[in-house]
Amino acid sequence: MRASVFALSFAILLALSGGVSRADVALQRDIGAYLMRAIQVCWIPPAGTHGVARVKISLNKDGSLAGPPRILSPVTPSPDEVAEAAVRAIRRCAPFPGLTSYADHYDLWRDVVLTFNPAEDTSQKPLGIDAKDLEKLLEKYSKKPD
Repeated sequence: MRASVFALSFAILLALSGGVSRADVALQRDIGAYLMRAIQVCWIPPAGTHGVARVKISLNKDGSLAGPPRILSPVTPSPDEVAEAAVRAIRRCAPFPGLTSYADHYDLWRDVVLTFNPAEDTSQKPLGIDAKDLEKLLEKYSKKPD
């Protein structure tokens, strides 16, 4: 399976009316990074698509899905293939046991909105190496030891 990079925005849907503290923002960032790493290995973006999809997941305290992932209103026109691939990735990678280390802050990650953007896939970008560099490497490693 190809490991690709995807843009994942992490938004917490808080029912709290007063906002969040700096500590909560840092926790949200850590949780978002964990989810991004966890889902990235299961994300297979559809070829040739440029849509952006937002998917809401509700989680149990053990990191398992509390229900099916829900596709939110489109971010870009025709995100269907992207949204379906996103839901498959979430289902494939769930549960997310790393979230249990944040159990005391369950209210911060009970409901999560993830944004999937295959246009941000950087796995297909060319390496920053040219023919001259390759020639130097080949020359270096083809030399026989003295």
